Amino acid sequence: MNNAELYQKSNTLQKRDALQCLEEYVKKIKWKYDGDRVIDIGCGDGSVTSSILKKFLPYNYKNLVGCDISEKMVKYAIDHHATDRTNFSVLDIEGILPDELRENFDHAFSFYALHWIKHQEAAFTNIYRLLAQGGDCLLIFLGHMPVFDVYRILARNSRWSYWLKDVNRFVSPYHDSQNPEKDIKRMMTTIGFTGVEVHCVEKSFIYTSVEALKKAVNAVSPFKIPAEMQDGFLEDYVKIVRDMQLIDHVNNNINHVNIRTNYNLLIVYGKK
Repeated sequence: MNNAELYQKSNTLQKRDALQCLEEYVKKIKWKYDGDRVIDIGCGDGSVTSSILKKFLPYNYKNLVGCDISEKMVKYAIDHHATDRTNFSVLDIEGILPDELRENFDHAFSFYALHWIKHQEAAFTNIYRLLAQGGDCLLIFLGHMPVFDVYRILARNSRWSYWLKDVNRFVSPYHDSQNPEKDIKRMMTTIGFTGVEVHCVEKSFIYTSVEALKKAVNAVSPFKIPAEMQDGFLEDYVKIVRDMQLIDHVNNNINHVNIRTNYNLLIVYGKK
């Protein structure tokens, strides 16, 4: 997840869902007349921040800050997307929040980042602390997703068990949840959020080639597998996807495939 160039070329699913979410839910956001301060949590390479989120901000927004735990991602974002009112910085939303960021933002957004975080209450508490009084947040992240099942299967393989020994560290906390909406709403209300809304939306995405799937998997893989073993890892990944019967041959053409990914996307809104 530190290869910014690979990620920005292979995050089609993430960009599509961020755009659809903003189109549907941004109307909930109450913008200020004198300009808003906005933060994008888990901005990655900065492309969603600058090419999608920014388009939904009022023309007079004060500043837009993209933050990410990865220094490499932030450097790429600064080099390619920073402007006078848009900047990027390193921040671990699960860690200790710098004093200068507390109550410093009117709106917090996050797209496809929070499912990587195990200590959910710590992250959501920090999001609450980032917001000024009256501020709000719009967050999307994964619930149940087949990729996490594939990770777990690979972790049981002797070839990959060493590299995936911490596999559950990288499975969404809501992947196995029977009622993620209730879990998240209870947590956020306890922290202090009001007007909390949580929607678990069934989504689907189709990769039209095995190569496209491999690139997408490689772009977000959290495991530190040696470069010389990457091809083998991706081949075994595809084998499992095939065993799960998620690959369809179009018109019986062995070279033309659709690889189905059905998953649950959690869309969360809350106010301070």
